[in-house]
Amino acid sequence: MTRSAVASLVVLSTQTPPEAITQTLGVAPTSVVPRGSALRSGQTQEFHVWSVDSGRLPDAPGDRTGTAALRWLLEFCRAATGKAADLPADCEARIWWSSGSDSPDDFVVPEDLAAQVAALGVDIHTATSLDDRA
Repeated sequence: MTRSAVASLVVLSTQTPPEAITQTLGVAPTSVVPRGSALRSGQTQEFHVWSVDSGRLPDAPGDRTGTAALRWLLEFCRAATGKAADLPADCEARIWWSSGSDSPDDFVVPEDLAAQVAALGVDIHTATSLDDRA
């Protein structure tokens, strides 16, 4: 059974400032890392990072799909539906979805969620982990 998940809408840009991304999408980010920021590694951030992050969310009791975080993200970003195509060419937008489970038959994207992602106009990149420990 899926235990919890996290989902993020992330836009990377080399030139477009985060404020312009917010204006285009009509959604306020939960975090921004401006290009040129110092990173913990001592390196400099090479591009702007604009993101809306769900934080780690547990699935509802009885929900074996692992989609609670993805559902939250899509609802939060509903105003951005159809607007990803309006981002400037230097922007790359995608959803990152990560979930952990103790069962290999989870991680289902129901048709209604697939339709919402398609309407948003971005790809989903996933990472899943299987843990059989009780």
